[in-house]
Amino acid sequence: MIDISIERRPHDEFVKSMLYEEPMARDFFESNLPSDTLNLVKLDNMQLVPGTFVDKQLRALHTDILYKVEMKDGCEGYIFLLVEHYSTPDPTMAFRTLNYVMRILDRHVKECNNAGKNPLPLPYIFPIVYYNGEKAYKGECCLFNLFGEHKERIMQLFNGPLNLVDISVEAGKDLRGQKRASLLSWCMRHSMQREFLSHLTELGQYIEDLIAISAWTEADGERAQVMLEYMLRSLNTSADRGALIEAVYNTLPSELGDTVATFAEQVFKEGEVYGEARGEARGEVVGKLKGIEKTLEAMELIDKGWNNEAIHKKTGLSLDVIEKLFKRTIH
Repeated sequence: MIDISIERRPHDEFVKSMLYEEPMARDFFESNLPSDTLNLVKLDNMQLVPGTFVDKQLRALHTDILYKVEMKDGCEGYIFLLVEHYSTPDPTMAFRTLNYVMRILDRHVKECNNAGKNPLPLPYIFPIVYYNGEKAYKGECCLFNLFGEHKERIMQLFNGPLNLVDISVEAGKDLRGQKRASLLSWCMRHSMQREFLSHLTELGQYIEDLIAISAWTEADGERAQVMLEYMLRSLNTSADRGALIEAVYNTLPSELGDTVATFAEQVFKEGEVYGEARGEARGEVVGKLKGIEKTLEAMELIDKGWNNEAIHKKTGLSLDVIEKLFKRTIH
């Protein structure tokens, strides 16, 4: 059996040796870009961008080349060339090309964020697929046609505004009709202001509604504990967190039983004198929360493109822990 990576490697090296040279690439783009795109870009000062956006397992079959160009309006743009080294058309080529364009935009945003620059407006990117199969390309070139009968809906999704649920502008909206989702919306509504304490009665009403219609299950109790942990993470001080746990214990319906109430009992054991033991228990919760917060911060920095050493200095997490988080994040 022939190793396809070895068989196709000469094509890859040949294409790169030709199109990595700016004069060759410029002549190629002048010959193959649509006239309206040519009128938008300046090809005199193109810059080859190193790296690849093709999946590792496909690199034997495809070569990608990215050039940064200046737009005539002064903005930056990119021309992305994907060269096919395979004789059979890929039926998902339009989708895969879009995926690569999204990766280019993602890298642009991360690089701008790391440099403290505004990533907007996003750069113009024009992709070209260079196909050299034995027969004429018969694959689908229109991305939207890949969605079959949902084509028109997907076109509306891409061309229309973002479908946005903005909790901040629905501050006075009654959430009770959302059933289980009312618990999520309640937490999201009050988390930024960290004003859970003054609205616990409202949360209790939502839970009582669910109990009244026999919709409250053991799984909902587990979710309630997750909610409490989320609320704790959203508060600034251990005193605020302690007050919240105590208020939850005294305010929410007793039907929560072995969930929220039990979690509160683990922190402030029922029947004990609130004093040193209470402070120690609270300290354990705060310590756990700080660890969670550092982990979440590290995952955000990984997503922004920070290297492991920089994340270590920022969060204090060990390099081993950061490496494990990195592997989880990229998968």
